[in-house]
Amino acid sequence: LSYSTRPSSPVCHRSLAIRGGSSSHSSSASSSATNELLSDFPLPSSFQDRKEDVAIALTSVYAACTVTHHVQPSSNTNIKTISKVDSSPVTVGDFASQALALAVLHSHFPNDVYIAEEGSDALQCDDGLLDKVWKAVCSVQKGVIADEKQLMSAIDYGQGIDIENDLEQQQTETTLKRRIWCLDPIDGTKGFLRGRIEGGQYCIALALIEDGEPVLSVLGCPNLPAPCTPATETVPYGLWSDEEVEESERQQTMFSNSRGCLFVAVRGCGCYEIPLSAIEDYILCNGASKATAESSWTRLHVTPNDGSSKPQSEAKFCLGVERGFSDPKGTVLKIAQLIHGPDALTIDSDGIQDIKNSLRMDGQGKYGLLARGDAECFLRLPKEGYVDWVWDVAAGYLVLKEAGGQMTDVHGRSIDFSHIGVGRRAKLPDHVKGILGSCGGVFHEALVDAHRQVEQT
Repeated sequence: LSYSTRPSSPVCHRSLAIRGGSSSHSSSASSSATNELLSDFPLPSSFQDRKEDVAIALTSVYAACTVTHHVQPSSNTNIKTISKVDSSPVTVGDFASQALALAVLHSHFPNDVYIAEEGSDALQCDDGLLDKVWKAVCSVQKGVIADEKQLMSAIDYGQGIDIENDLEQQQTETTLKRRIWCLDPIDGTKGFLRGRIEGGQYCIALALIEDGEPVLSVLGCPNLPAPCTPATETVPYGLWSDEEVEESERQQTMFSNSRGCLFVAVRGCGCYEIPLSAIEDYILCNGASKATAESSWTRLHVTPNDGSSKPQSEAKFCLGVERGFSDPKGTVLKIAQLIHGPDALTIDSDGIQDIKNSLRMDGQGKYGLLARGDAECFLRLPKEGYVDWVWDVAAGYLVLKEAGGQMTDVHGRSIDFSHIGVGRRAKLPDHVKGILGSCGGVFHEALVDAHRQVEQT
């Protein structure tokens, strides 16, 4: 990867060529491939059994993080968007992110299945939009995607998705044995559009499902404040300070030490966080040895969930900004009153009633905050009849679970991923009417019980 957004300093770049292109999937192409980016990046020892999967997943999400960071506006300004059927905005960043992420994955795992949010139809009928996406991709990569045709092919690796069930595929036992990569190229697009210095949060969400279970996930959060930084206390969450804005104008790298991270989880092997700046320093050889990179990983654990360090009444809620989608009936406010007591609510700066002990942000990065103990409760209660897409849930699910937390439907039942990819299905089961996430234990029991009480009233 090469950066054009900052002036370059004298660094000794490591070998970063990535095998790419729609025609390079044969065994001969594999044997002649050069060193893959991050193939030798130090990983936690518990990840060694999945070293290749983790290394390529890191490569994929890191590449997507660079292009979205490059494209995200600094503040809430105009950026090229179109409207999808569900009215959510799609940006240049969505297309560029998906193209880079899937190009990397598909070049190494051409026989895997890919489920991703975007398709290239909009680009095929809009040369101006295609040109903007291509320029964004070119600004941060070399050798991953060769031209606009390959760019659209890479986007469409994740397409052909519908919710109709193919009975023949359902009856084929081998279907569930296939490796299915699920990608949301920008989860929290409205946060992305809010702008970087305005605290706009989003993430690249990638999960690998095998035998109907998530086994690997990466959440790339380019604008998320590091733990214990002053930004975590701001409203909105993640708002940049004047000092940080000034520092960003002087720095010669893309990612700073104060924000931007990856959350990485492997089933049965734990959940870890690593700063994006640590990966960038390693790539650019800015004095970052393997030992330095290895020490940059932090294993995550949720808030102790037996109530020993924090009572349920002090549990922090981490919620979406778009309340009309994530809580159209105001159920979350009622649940907070049952858990926090009569003084649970306040009036925010916009004159809207909100939970006093809470923070609001866009994207699945919320699960990362729960995983590192910055919050304890998350609820996603969309409107009646809406069923979540797998890319909105799977990556965050494993990050939270491997940190010791819990995610269920609103009745406390486990999330079932076994039908993902069967008949090319990309949505969760129809009975999942909402998502509850927490640090688990007594906190999760309280969420499920409070939801039941609200529904009964």
